[in-house]
Amino acid sequence: MIEALRPDPDELLRKIKHEETIKRRGKFKIFFGMCAGVGKTYAMLEAAQAVKSDGKDVVIGYVETHKRKETELLTRNLEIIPRKIIEYRGTSFEEMDIDAILQRKPEIVLVDELAHTNITGSRHLKRYQDVIEILESGIDVYTTINVQHIESRSITVNEITGISIHEKVPDSIIDLATDIELVDISPDDLLKRLAEGKVYIPEKTVQATQNFFRKGNLHALRELALRITAEKVDTELINYKKNKNIGEVWKTTEKLLVAVGPGPYSVKLIQWTRRMAFNLGAQWFAVNVETGVQLSENEKLNLNKNIQLAERLGAIVINITNPDVVTGVLQVAYENNVNQIVIGKSLNRKRFTSSWSKNISNRILNESGNIDVYVIKADKSVHPVQKPKFHFQLITSTFNDYLIALGVVAIITLICFPFAKYLGYQTVGLIYLLNITILSLFLGRSALVFTAILNSVAWNFFFIPPLYTFHINTFEDIITLSANFIIALVVSVLITRIKKYHTVLTINQRRSDILNSLLENLNKATSIKDVVAITRHVLQHSFNVDAVIYLREKEGKGLGKRAFGNSDLNLEKDFAVAVWAFNSNEIAGKFTDTLSDSNLQLIPLTTVYGVWGVIGVRFLDNKAPSFDVQRILKTIYAQVALSIEREINNDKRVESAQNN
Repeated sequence: MIEALRPDPDELLRKIKHEETIKRRGKFKIFFGMCAGVGKTYAMLEAAQAVKSDGKDVVIGYVETHKRKETELLTRNLEIIPRKIIEYRGTSFEEMDIDAILQRKPEIVLVDELAHTNITGSRHLKRYQDVIEILESGIDVYTTINVQHIESRSITVNEITGISIHEKVPDSIIDLATDIELVDISPDDLLKRLAEGKVYIPEKTVQATQNFFRKGNLHALRELALRITAEKVDTELINYKKNKNIGEVWKTTEKLLVAVGPGPYSVKLIQWTRRMAFNLGAQWFAVNVETGVQLSENEKLNLNKNIQLAERLGAIVINITNPDVVTGVLQVAYENNVNQIVIGKSLNRKRFTSSWSKNISNRILNESGNIDVYVIKADKSVHPVQKPKFHFQLITSTFNDYLIALGVVAIITLICFPFAKYLGYQTVGLIYLLNITILSLFLGRSALVFTAILNSVAWNFFFIPPLYTFHINTFEDIITLSANFIIALVVSVLITRIKKYHTVLTINQRRSDILNSLLENLNKATSIKDVVAITRHVLQHSFNVDAVIYLREKEGKGLGKRAFGNSDLNLEKDFAVAVWAFNSNEIAGKFTDTLSDSNLQLIPLTTVYGVWGVIGVRFLDNKAPSFDVQRILKTIYAQVALSIEREINNDKRVESAQNN
């Protein structure tokens, strides 16, 4: 457990950068409710009045009182930034004036109806984008939003109410919030407010209560709002524990974790964990621990299938690199405040697992502290992966490793034997010990154990008196032989462990080098063409992947047909899949379950400001990428999306300056 809680240097660096970003950005408070009429705007204005009385500089950027007298009373002594008038198709519209707010630079600005869509001609398409710009300037923002406008919940709300939700904000907006206040009211009280005309005019109230505001709908919406608020509070709890370096699991809410590997037993464990999470209404994680061990192509394929199954069933998939599976699993559990771990129990209890550590299941049971552990028995119908005939001996070594060990010991014996009376058998023992130290750099662990045994046997039989027997006359020689054997075993274990850590560090270093190089070059890019060229170079040289990129049209209403990158990949069929990926904001195409006949895998390029385009990638070896490669590719796509967003916004600013 101590090992699991050791700080990760990369995580510490990310934490420092995140804290620096938060310090520069204004604080963001959301007044959150299940639907209109619960009193979000009123609560926001009350909070504004309270902080104003404490001497804070508070202004109204945009507040909609809906002519409610009690709400209007709360705005009277607050400065109101005049709204900007925008002409569109012969009609005047009022929108929040961002430039006036930035120029006024108050401490806090109030912005109502966060999900509002701005009129054409505004700087940003959505009001939440206006708010992000204000936050980035260091100004605090108070805002209001209903649960149906959260993008991931809008589909659920549509299924519950039968009403399509057109105005949405990405879930990342909730993540940006430094504080979220749930403005809650019972369905009965809300219906009473509706009947009293405090939400809508009488004519609209009747229609509302028969449609969206049915009592059953309100109960469901209220539960959704409570869940989102609880998730945000849980995230803040995890961050607090990390900041305070608190390693214990606090059982404040149910969370489950299951380790996912390439084996067939993972399928049942994933399904069992999902059922358990569903029954508990709990969040659950599927964890893949990369130990540095090279997987076969079949194992990589099975691992991808198992991870995709976990994702489809609603798991939060986490990939972690650690030479020890148990340490990796517990590290994820402690970092995410998981209080229940699901592990498997093999049907074949006699199967050899490891000569140097306890069974993984037993170790998790012993080292998990106050985390509850469920041990699930594998199905008899599930056939284990067939292992080589000599699986017992070849756990970490190849057959060639054993031949090398046998050959080297034989050579040392043949060379030393004629000179034994000159060297002394103690010196020969040191040579054997040096032999295993050198071989530790090249051979697997089990082959090194085999080498240690051969060393002891050869040394005893050919060099320790009496010769050509396994009998030892003196107690000192018994101690020396035993000590050499133990030292050989310890050295082999330690060097093997160092090699595993070196493999893991090499993997992490390679990923860091790729991302650092990408970021450095993208920061130097001065155009979309530069961004595309840099992206293609990284993908081709690091992953044997080529790419084509489509950008959204200037009006932001669809995907443009112009292709950037490898024009040979720009086929009509693949572009149709790109359009679907753009409109749905989901991955499609090759090696996915959606429109998989495409030659390309199409990935939306998304930031908090929306979808900026689609990147189509072609895997030149025609093999599905492993999970670890998929993970780093996702990071690359995210950085490319940010760079494209930056270049498009730069072009807009240049055009605006030229027009003015």
